[in-house]
Amino acid sequence: QGDTIAWRAEVPLARRLRPLGIVDDVWDVRLHLTADGKRTTSRLTVGAVDLEHAEHVPVRPRLTRLMADRLEAQVSAKGHLAFRLTQQGRLARSGRAAVERNLHGRPARAAKGTYRRLRALRRELNSGARKLQVYERMLTRLPVRKGTVVFESHLGKQYSDSPRAIYEELRRRGAPITPIWSYAGERPEGFPKDAELVRRWSWGYLRALAQAEYWIDNQGYPLRLAKRPETTYIQTWHGSALKRMGFDEPGLRMLSEPEQRAYQQALDRFDHFVVRSEHDVRTLARAYRIPEDKLLRTGYPRNDALVRARQGAAPDPEVQKLAERLGIAPDRRVLLYAPTFRAGPDGRVRDFEFPFDVEDFAARFGDEYTLLVRAHYLNRLTLPPSVAGRVIDVSGEPDITPLMLLADALITDYSSVMFDYALLQRPIVFYVHDWEEYAQDTRGTYFDLLTEAPGPVPRTAGELFAALGDLSTVRTSYEARLKEFVDKYGEYDRGDAAAQIVDRFFGPAGEAR
Repeated sequence: QGDTIAWRAEVPLARRLRPLGIVDDVWDVRLHLTADGKRTTSRLTVGAVDLEHAEHVPVRPRLTRLMADRLEAQVSAKGHLAFRLTQQGRLARSGRAAVERNLHGRPARAAKGTYRRLRALRRELNSGARKLQVYERMLTRLPVRKGTVVFESHLGKQYSDSPRAIYEELRRRGAPITPIWSYAGERPEGFPKDAELVRRWSWGYLRALAQAEYWIDNQGYPLRLAKRPETTYIQTWHGSALKRMGFDEPGLRMLSEPEQRAYQQALDRFDHFVVRSEHDVRTLARAYRIPEDKLLRTGYPRNDALVRARQGAAPDPEVQKLAERLGIAPDRRVLLYAPTFRAGPDGRVRDFEFPFDVEDFAARFGDEYTLLVRAHYLNRLTLPPSVAGRVIDVSGEPDITPLMLLADALITDYSSVMFDYALLQRPIVFYVHDWEEYAQDTRGTYFDLLTEAPGPVPRTAGELFAALGDLSTVRTSYEARLKEFVDKYGEYDRGDAAAQIVDRFFGPAGEAR
C-alpha cells in the first residue's frame, strides 16, 4: 500500500562479525525490520533448511584466532537460526584446549565458587524480604527530613496526575521542599530535572520513604511498607469509580481474614484521601473504609487545568507543543480514544485490540479528524502502518491531561477519564460494545451507564461512526445532561484543588508546617 519498509542484513559475516571468542560462544540471529519509522525485532526460524552441509564462515574473533576461527550455522532448541564459534585450524584448536584446561583447574574452580557465593549474597541482600526487614528495623529509625516530599504516580510509571499538579504548584510558589520522585523501570523518562529521582523498590527509595515528611501519590506505595506516625500520607487517588472497588469487590471479600486485615492496614496508612464529589464519598471512601475526618473535598488537582480551560483561560503552551510534536495541523479536529484497561480471560495483561476497524475509521474520517489512541498504561498497542498520520498512538505520553485539552471530543467506554473530560463540556461518545459482559460480571457497577451517560452510547461500529459523523448534534443534544453529570460527579472540581492542598499542608507562603 505504498508503505516504506527498510531492512538491514549484517553481511558479509566474515568482515562484520568480530565476536568475543570464548565469552560469546553461541550467537543468536535476529532480523531488525523498520516500517514507517517503527522498528520490529524478530528471530529467524530455520524451518526445513538443511544446515548440515552449510559452509563454515571464517571470522576474526576479538580474542584472536587462538580461540576460534570459524562460524558454524546451527539450529537452536526452539528452531531458530544461531551461529557457534568453532575451531578448525591447529592454532585455534590448541588455544581453545589450553583455555579449557585452565577454566577447569583448581584456581578456576575456587574463583567460580567465590563468584557464586558473592552473587548469592547480593541476591539475598536485595531480596524483598531483606529490604522489608532493614526498612522496618533500621531505616524507619532514622530522623525525619523536614520538608522532604516523596511523589509517585501510577506506581512510578509516570510523571503525571494529581501528584504532578501538587508538585508543580509547590514549585510555582517556590516552596522550600526537598522533592523526590519515584520511577519504575531502568531509566526515568519525562521526570522533572529539579527533583531527586529514586527507582521504585531500590534502597534509595526505601530510605526516602522512611525519612519523608510527606508521601503524595495516586495509587499506593508498596502495601507492606509501614508509614511512621511522623509522616503525612496524602492519597490523591486516580479516578472516580464506575465499577465496584475495594471491599465492594467480591474477590476482595473472599480473601482470608489475615489477607483482608493486611490490606486494611495498608489503607489505614492514608492520613488524607482526596475526593471530587459525594459520589466518591459514597463509593470509593466507603469501599476503602476511609473515615470522614480523612476526606479532602478539594477536587482532583490534576483537573485544575481542565476547569480553567472550560472557564476560558489562555491556551496552555504545553498543549500547543504537544500538537506540533505529534504533527497535528492547526486546522485539524482531534478525537481522543481512551478505553479502560483490558485483561485476558486469565486476568493477565494483553495487547490492546480495537473493538472497531481502525483502518475503516481512517478511511472514513481521516480527512477530517486525527484520532489519538491512548491505551491503558498496562496494555500494549500496535497500529497498522496504513493509518499513519490519521491515527496516532499516544499511549506513551506521560500525562493524559494535555491530550484531553487538545481533543475536541472523547471516545471512551468505562474509563474514569469520562468524569474528568466532562469538565471541559465537550462531546463524549461512549462505545460500550460489551456492556453486558462488563456490567454483569462479579464486580458490577455503581450506576447504570446506559441511562446516565452524558453522550450517545453506540453498541456497534456502525452506530459509533454515525455518532462521530455528527458531533455538532451530539454537542447540542447532550449539553444539559453533561452539565448535570459534572454537577453530580465533579462538584468539588473548581480549579483550585492543588492550591487548597498546598495552602493546608505547606502554608500559603509555601513554608512547610
